[in-house]
Amino acid sequence: SYLHKAHALSKIILTVFVIASVVLSGNVYWLAGIYLILLTVSVWSGLPFIKIAVIAAYPAVFALLFVFASWNGDWTRAEAIMLKAISSALAMVILIVTTPYPEIFNLLKPLLPGVITDALFLTYRSLFLLLELTDGLLKGLRVRGGSKKFKVINNVKNFSSGIGLLLVRGFDTSEKLYGVMNIRGYRGKIPGGRDSYRIRQDDAIVILSGALILAFTFAVKANNLIDKYLIYAPVVALILFAVSALYVNRYSHRGNG
Repeated sequence: SYLHKAHALSKIILTVFVIASVVLSGNVYWLAGIYLILLTVSVWSGLPFIKIAVIAAYPAVFALLFVFASWNGDWTRAEAIMLKAISSALAMVILIVTTPYPEIFNLLKPLLPGVITDALFLTYRSLFLLLELTDGLLKGLRVRGGSKKFKVINNVKNFSSGIGLLLVRGFDTSEKLYGVMNIRGYRGKIPGGRDSYRIRQDDAIVILSGALILAFTFAVKANNLIDKYLIYAPVVALILFAVSALYVNRYSHRGNG
């Protein structure tokens, strides 16, 4: 899609504009509109928007704890906090799932020391290796009867032994990874391409979308007369999202046919 084809820097600018809009805005209707606009962006990008929305909803748990801890009886404030959390998370998720992570880390190299960016890159990559090992451990425990219902103590003992094995496997995997890197010429620095950044049509669409959201946020804060019309913002955004979902779904079915 146009979002996948856009440069990583353009998508980071879009994400920064959206998060800035979410932070600056305190209007519940406009925050709901931003969230629905992001869902519409995920639809036009060909992303599974339901899964994306579920992943982005995890921070809502911590936002809910914050709401309870600072409750003052204002439901509007609670709704705004929840919408700020899930909208910011949704913007970050869209960035991550549409951008190869080497491109994101390459953009950090001019800003951070090379050792830190390489460490972040390897930590990110190793996280998925560790998750794969953990998934294999859990499946092995279930297949071999090490994890059974209503046997909590036995399950904890078996899982503790499995964690020890997982730790050993983790060290072994780390040694193999380091050996492979040495064979491939690693000398304390991971090379990464720094392609020249030229604004193309896809980049212009992405940056302009974020700029419009941020500009409207500033307009809302500067002009109180707009507040009475913001109740229609989530309605319009919901209609746009529904029409987009129907159109993309019908177009994809025609393409498959």
